[in-house]
Amino acid sequence: MPCQRLVSALAARQASSSCLISRISSLTTAKSTSSGRRFLKTASRTSKPSTSGPGAASDSTTIPPPHPVSSGPSSAAEDDRLLRDVFDSSSVWNSFYSRFPQSRSTGLLNNARLTSANSLAEFAESTLLAAQRVAAAIIAIDTGKLTDDDCRRVVRLFDRLSDMLCRVIDLAEFVRTVHPDQAYLANAERAHSIMLGYMIQLNSSVELFGVLRKVLESENVENVLSREEMIVGKLLLDDFNKSGASLDQSIREEVITVQNNIAVLSRDFMMGLSPAHESITVDINDLTGLDPTLVNGLRIASAQASEGRSSFGFGRRQRNGKPSAQALAKVRHVKLPTTGTVARMAALSVYSSKIREQLYVNSRKSSDRQIQILETLLMQRMRLANLMGSKSFAEYQLSDKMARTPEAVHKFLENLAARTKPAAQGEISLLEKLKAADPRNQEDPVFRAWDRDYYLSQYIDKTRQPKMRSYDFLSAYFSVGTVMQGLSRLFTKLYGIRFVPRETDYASGETWHPDVRKLDIMADTGSALDGSGEQRVGIMYCDLFAREGKPRAPAHYTVRCSRQIYDDEKFDGLDDGIKDIPTLTESDGSVFQLPTIGLVCDFASRSDGRASLLSFAEVETLFHEMGHAMHSMLGRTSLHNISGTRCATDFVELPSVLMEHFARNPDVLALFARHHETDEPLPMPLLEAHLKEVAGFKYNDSYTQIEMSLLDLALHTVSPESLHGGRLDSTAISRALEKQYSLFPPVEGTSWQGQFGHLVGYGAVYYSYLLDRAMASLVWRQVFKGGADGGAVSRDAGEKFKNEVLAWGAGRNAWQCIAGVLERPELEAGGEKAMEIVAMGDEDVSGMWR
Repeated sequence: MPCQRLVSALAARQASSSCLISRISSLTTAKSTSSGRRFLKTASRTSKPSTSGPGAASDSTTIPPPHPVSSGPSSAAEDDRLLRDVFDSSSVWNSFYSRFPQSRSTGLLNNARLTSANSLAEFAESTLLAAQRVAAAIIAIDTGKLTDDDCRRVVRLFDRLSDMLCRVIDLAEFVRTVHPDQAYLANAERAHSIMLGYMIQLNSSVELFGVLRKVLESENVENVLSREEMIVGKLLLDDFNKSGASLDQSIREEVITVQNNIAVLSRDFMMGLSPAHESITVDINDLTGLDPTLVNGLRIASAQASEGRSSFGFGRRQRNGKPSAQALAKVRHVKLPTTGTVARMAALSVYSSKIREQLYVNSRKSSDRQIQILETLLMQRMRLANLMGSKSFAEYQLSDKMARTPEAVHKFLENLAARTKPAAQGEISLLEKLKAADPRNQEDPVFRAWDRDYYLSQYIDKTRQPKMRSYDFLSAYFSVGTVMQGLSRLFTKLYGIRFVPRETDYASGETWHPDVRKLDIMADTGSALDGSGEQRVGIMYCDLFAREGKPRAPAHYTVRCSRQIYDDEKFDGLDDGIKDIPTLTESDGSVFQLPTIGLVCDFASRSDGRASLLSFAEVETLFHEMGHAMHSMLGRTSLHNISGTRCATDFVELPSVLMEHFARNPDVLALFARHHETDEPLPMPLLEAHLKEVAGFKYNDSYTQIEMSLLDLALHTVSPESLHGGRLDSTAISRALEKQYSLFPPVEGTSWQGQFGHLVGYGAVYYSYLLDRAMASLVWRQVFKGGADGGAVSRDAGEKFKNEVLAWGAGRNAWQCIAGVLERPELEAGGEKAMEIVAMGDEDVSGMWR
């Protein structure tokens, strides 16, 4: 969804990332901005918080009636119930969103300029003209006699220019990910290309670089610029340097060429994230152990193919009806998919070790073309780093991260590996005993990589409590609506904010699908301008349900981040689009852009209109993405470049990983976890048993993350000296790491690195998840008391985390944030020592994975 400056125009796009002049934020992974219709400073439907409002869970043992649809003001308690209903009841939602005033037409994401697919490209072109005016205004400033006002204006104009580029780039990134209309996708791609091309020009502009350098070198500048302005100025100057603006023209031109190559290769790589072969052909008799329903589906798909019928394959809609009985009877071989649910179930249940081996190898084998794209991308990244004076891309990329050097990252990962591997091997030993006792698998006594999931499934089945054998034993207590309701209640307790559903104008294209819900994020300020005691501090579009063609990866997208809008911007004529942006006004009269985010998940929806239920893993996913959302909503910096999730890549996952701890806490679950039909509260022993079950092999999961991080680092620490014959062999690098670190014997024939999508988004920084997980564990234990004694719902703890971490964005060094919230001054200096302290933690490494 899962905020780091990208070096020169997306040389290495981060999840929630940003770049030089345009610090882009989107997750996804790469976790964008859009303008919207101008709103009132406070929402139209607000009220004083109710003393019995969203903070308390209902004691009712019956299903609450549907929320009445009315157009008048509502209480906090009514909004709380409506929040559940608009996600759980299709009839309530249809009545709610369809009452949008038809006389009031709006555009995509409430941007009146985006009323058609073609308007996306037109919006990009008009914004480009405005951005060119801002750039010209910067260059026109006389650097020979800079005044204090000039210095401040230069930094603010740079930040404004960045925000304008993101207004298009982040919007286009989001639209091309979620919109089902091909015309919108094509125009979003065009809009993205228009602004990205201009951004690359700006990144290496000698004129702009010269103006900024003069400002930062001017006398007494640190007393002239505010703290935030100094930080942004230095960040942008550093980015200019990393983009080659200070180099000779010939080198700058090569840097731009390499950057463009990287952007194209990154896109091509992400388009090919799949195995070389979609399926393997197997004898149907070798699928013993697999659910007969799934086997029958494979049989039907094979019979349809033999009769020339069009088919999407098992698990997806099949055309032209059922095949004939004769065709079914002749089926001896079927195509077993190498990805998806059927592949996963086969890995867990097929008795035949040979079939599981084939499936394992083929699911991890990338096409030759995909490997070539990856290796060319890695070589181009290395070339960029060399042009900028770094030995490797990792060295180049990490210079402004928390880790700072590849050596610090490697030591951090080695420390984690050393502490985790013995426990991971201990978990495997339990499974080895099952294989040794299995009469079906005596031909090969060695425990192989494809044995782990199979025997793990066997182990869980043997140790699982009888009441937990039903698939939905937990999901019955977690409807999408109740979980959203619980998150709102939790945030009310921690931060004084809540979610309020708003009508959407799907008919006029505000949303891209009828399933998309819109929420206003309301804060209890006690001093709102309308006297309600609340103020709208953000907008969240929730696209939570799966549909054909929609990406499956959950993500948080920053469509627009917070930024102060200064008075002169409204009248200087540089940007006409400023009037379209919804704002909020602080108590001191300062005006800020209203943050707008998109939250995307792939939860299964029900065709019968009843509530969609979530597995507990999906509950944790929703909590995780909401951590990013709160970072975006509660970050309140004056400048765009350091707002919310626009912070160090290896710090940005801290709030989201921390939220996973809340998802498991009894005090938090008591706020919302209720049976979707009876409204009875979740029996905590069931959840505790489930958590114990899934934690039984947590060290294996942790160790896998460490191995992936080591692979990412190794692929990005290659240098010209380390190449063999001038060629980078990613498979050889991967195989060498496998031999050194793997818990299993090496497997020939695989090239999984070609499916490692995070190599694009987190090039050399994939360790971030591990570092942030370690820090989140420390914050959970020390600030929120590990959830004990009401710590998980403590307003004091929430305010401390908000004020020390969330509010700052990148306006404060990340190590200072973590040192402040933990009250550990020894962490402020950061670097290798601080990473070692975090890696070792205060207790056994298992605390990191709770």
